[in-house]
Amino acid sequence: MSKTSKVGIILSVLVIFSLLFSLSNLTNTASEASAGYFTTSSQWLVSPPYVAPGEKLVPLQVTLVYHGYTNITNVQIYPVESSPFIVTSNTQTYSFPIIIPGQEYTLTFIGNITPNIPLGVYDFYIQVYYTINGIEQVQDVTVQIPIMGYLQFYAQSSISGIVFPGEHDLPVILTIFNTGNTNAYNVTLFTNSTYPIDFMAKVTHIPIIQAGSSYSVQLTANIYNNASIGTYQIPLTILAYGKYYSLNVSISINSNQSIEGEILNPNIILSEGPNSKGVTFQLSLIYTGPVNIESYSVELLLPKGITNVTGGSAIYFFGGLLQPESEVSIPINININNVSLGSYSIPVKIVWNAIEGEGSVVSITQYSSFSLTLLGTSNIQVVPSSSLLYAGTVNNITLNIRNTGNGNIYNLSIMPSTSVSILNTLPKISLLKPNQTVDIPLQIYVPSSLQGGSIQLSITIDYLNSIYQQSQYQEQIGFYVTQIVPSNPIIASVNETLIIPGESNSDDIVLVNTLNETLYNISVILTSPLYINATLFNIPALKPNSLYFIPITLLSQDSGIYSISVSITFYQENIQRQEELSIPIYVEQINSPSIPILISFNTSTILEGQTQDLELKISNILNEPLYNVTVSLSTQGQIYLNDTNIIIPVLKPLQNLEFPIQVYTSTSGIVSLQATVTYYQSGQLKTFNELLNTLSAGSVNIVITGISSVPTIATPGGIVSITATIYNFGTGPANGLTVTVYPPRGIQVIGENTYYIGNLGSDTSSTFTFAFKILNTTTPGRYTIPIVYTYTNNIGQVIHSNSSITLTIANSSGFFRTTSAKDRGIAIDLPLIIILVIIVIIIVIIAIYLLRVRR
Repeated sequence: MSKTSKVGIILSVLVIFSLLFSLSNLTNTASEASAGYFTTSSQWLVSPPYVAPGEKLVPLQVTLVYHGYTNITNVQIYPVESSPFIVTSNTQTYSFPIIIPGQEYTLTFIGNITPNIPLGVYDFYIQVYYTINGIEQVQDVTVQIPIMGYLQFYAQSSISGIVFPGEHDLPVILTIFNTGNTNAYNVTLFTNSTYPIDFMAKVTHIPIIQAGSSYSVQLTANIYNNASIGTYQIPLTILAYGKYYSLNVSISINSNQSIEGEILNPNIILSEGPNSKGVTFQLSLIYTGPVNIESYSVELLLPKGITNVTGGSAIYFFGGLLQPESEVSIPINININNVSLGSYSIPVKIVWNAIEGEGSVVSITQYSSFSLTLLGTSNIQVVPSSSLLYAGTVNNITLNIRNTGNGNIYNLSIMPSTSVSILNTLPKISLLKPNQTVDIPLQIYVPSSLQGGSIQLSITIDYLNSIYQQSQYQEQIGFYVTQIVPSNPIIASVNETLIIPGESNSDDIVLVNTLNETLYNISVILTSPLYINATLFNIPALKPNSLYFIPITLLSQDSGIYSISVSITFYQENIQRQEELSIPIYVEQINSPSIPILISFNTSTILEGQTQDLELKISNILNEPLYNVTVSLSTQGQIYLNDTNIIIPVLKPLQNLEFPIQVYTSTSGIVSLQATVTYYQSGQLKTFNELLNTLSAGSVNIVITGISSVPTIATPGGIVSITATIYNFGTGPANGLTVTVYPPRGIQVIGENTYYIGNLGSDTSSTFTFAFKILNTTTPGRYTIPIVYTYTNNIGQVIHSNSSITLTIANSSGFFRTTSAKDRGIAIDLPLIIILVIIVIIIVIIAIYLLRVRR
């Protein structure tokens, strides 16, 4: 055998041994890898179960599960000290003699959270050393820890009494609220002096502010001597877990103390009415402030139609020194022009000139008002349509009852009294306005024996005058009875001339034989636009000067004046005669409204600072048309309209009309406007005033101005934290604001789905954060997550508004790991082993071939 052949054989053997040694290493590695892997879960052992950046000594509970085919022994577990969860001591290790596959093992580590890191989900590592099948192994196991806690503070100040310039050693209570979801320990409050307040203590230490709770501290402060009157926002700074939070509290500086007065007679009633000159009354004030007033002025703004004695629209009064609880009577002298009766609101502006705590004079303006009610005077006049009566017949007389005063008269009850018979019942009059006349029918039967004489008719009217006092009017009316033979021997009338619409009214036709002889074979036929249950009656005989009653039933659906035509045929001394008579019937209007026109907006709430398109609804609630309706709208600066006069030629019965109108108001709360309505009803001009009230609320416009997420792109099976910045572009606050998320299928919110923000004022911003779990089955793509804002506006209404945030899920696995195993060995690659075996076989065959060739 040559030297070259020997060398070749030796090289072949070395190659074979090298390959076998590599294969042995691969086999050992495969054995180690088959030892199994670990999974973990974690939770914070704090309440609530959230932690925030910068928190210290936070306990973390880790649940460890080993997944393998055999037990592992001599287990040693060490925490890896790394951000964001830094274990406070390297002695926090765990030892287990044996760990069985599938069983849970609980570990607890105490550490500090790295300050000033974003909220999100982070990895914490532990190292596990163990022995399996006599071989020592080590794995680095990942534990996911959510750092989703947050701190959120706001502050309030409380001062007993009223604050004024120059005060010293003023106790101020500052209350710090933690609206976050985690406790704040070792909080530092910085109270730097800012005009107009100087805090004695600049730094205050607070041991703990629990989540959802508050902590109050009392500090002493001085108020600058030159402080102006007003409300100031005082900045405060909170240091918690290494992070600074800027807060504000409100402190109001007043002029010494509350300077104000009160109107003692806010409701003034005058018996005067339209066209009254030189009307005087007293306006009584009381000054209720705690300090002396050097001087004051009072300004009254009079409504349209009422002037001062010189024709002006305002009244001014100036006064001097006033002490606390002093009363003042202000004489008022006005002219009342052609205005409607009713109540008028008189705005009052009072300027109090008070002496400041430092000796300067400060003017404080107070606005108030009082109501002036014009009731007018009452005066009744009764005039009969005729002073002549006929003997032996029924005389139809009309009493003209007129109100010659300038005030309303209510509930008139007319009671006539005379020596002769009054055949009908007189109706009551519910309202008699100034210069209004009501005609009352009066049926008087005068017997023949009174021919040529006179009759006295006593009229007594009970009523309520214009100031609702019970009154009585009496008058004697004289009549002359003429000597005349009646042309109609039979007189017809009814017991009740006034009936109720929509009901069956029982009545009687009353026939009177005015002759001194008997009438025979009397036939009575009734015709009328009213419903009558029977229209034909036969009477055998009617004795001299006797009465005969025919019962009937009347029905009418509509109010008004109607008549019953009575056709009577009878025999007198064997001669057939005929009469044609007419009986008036009055159908009253039930529940006739005193104000027949209703005016309202189509909404009860408007928004402050925005021009809105509304509908003004005008309704006729009567069963009759109204003509030349004019609606004049007037304001007092609280609300602005683009159209203040609306003219309607005809407002049909029960008709509703809507008119577009633009409304703007710069204030919130209750705003009012006055509507003066004039119209013609049955040819008579009428007018009334109506006050329209509506609520003005500050607008809330919450807009998402920015969104950030950790990580930027979410993946199936992972966790993502989303923080959104919102801004209120409205004119009013959103009080008690909460944000609620409703994630779609495949996305689950971690923790509560509602985030409390608190009060979000106008032109202010805030943030909210939610953490979501992305299910493994969730399809990658872009998802819209609906959110609902819930808050209370500045007039107490609970409002819900909708918005949304977007989340992008990428098609990637392992972005967030719930388990991991970092093995120090090499994983088994079966194809590589097969290739190596084939190479060894080929080399052996080549070596054998070479040996044979050499021989």
